[in-house]
Amino acid sequence: MRAFTKALVSAGAAVGIAATGNLATTGTAMAAASPGPRSAVAVSPSDVSAAPTWQAMDTVCKTYTALDGVTSRGQICAEVQKRVTDTGSVTGYRGRVVLSPLNGYEMKPTTYHWNTGAGLSEVCAGGCAPQAGAWTSAWSPVHTAGSGPYKVQGEFGDGSLWDLHASWGAWQTADQTCLTYTAGKVCVRYEVRSYRDTPQERSRLTYTPVKGGYIIPISIGVGSEIDGSTTGTTRNLCQPCTKRTTSYSATVSRDTPNPGGTNEYYATARFEHPNGKTSTLKAAITG
Repeated sequence: MRAFTKALVSAGAAVGIAATGNLATTGTAMAAASPGPRSAVAVSPSDVSAAPTWQAMDTVCKTYTALDGVTSRGQICAEVQKRVTDTGSVTGYRGRVVLSPLNGYEMKPTTYHWNTGAGLSEVCAGGCAPQAGAWTSAWSPVHTAGSGPYKVQGEFGDGSLWDLHASWGAWQTADQTCLTYTAGKVCVRYEVRSYRDTPQERSRLTYTPVKGGYIIPISIGVGSEIDGSTTGTTRNLCQPCTKRTTSYSATVSRDTPNPGGTNEYYATARFEHPNGKTSTLKAAITG
């Protein structure tokens, strides 16, 4: 698991979304010239960009019960929104927690963090007060280093702990193998991400043809070998077998096992060349 965790953290740290801000200029001070007459300039609606909007990305809710296994303590929800420009670009994320305690039980959120290398932050500056009624936190400051996941945690009145994850990170390449043939360039990538509180992995096959070339994709797989035991998922790409004469991509994914000991995580892709021969490419991480 060390290899997968290292790959996931490294990939997450490499993802960044440029934060918007004001452009500062420096230089030598100059005396201001007297302004001359100004002419009005008409601006068409198409020249004006709309302000970014906040859109729902993910909400995860969980109902908690008391130690008797029957009495409900209430529900806690983690919410994440994404900031989207008028061109569809995502420039930031924010999260909050919603408490709905029941039957006299108290809930208190403490900290949150984004699973992109960021440290813990307090939900409430100086600490939140215990809540016995419906309560919603303020949105977190805008996070611009990737989508997450967003994890918020806290405690109940009796000191027992709770935590929730919402949203997911982008797929990041942990390893890849690319080869160029007379028919074009073929790559297989082993990719990772966190989906809520679950690590995931996938294999991605891409093909970029040379004029007149083609391949016939056969299968793509993602798996692991853990202490000599192999598990994996394979997707058949030959239903029916098709010549790919233009750019092509295919993926297969799964939740990543949580092993201990020496292990290898890998992605494979098998395809046929125009001469009828087959090749298998593999990308992998070990540790």
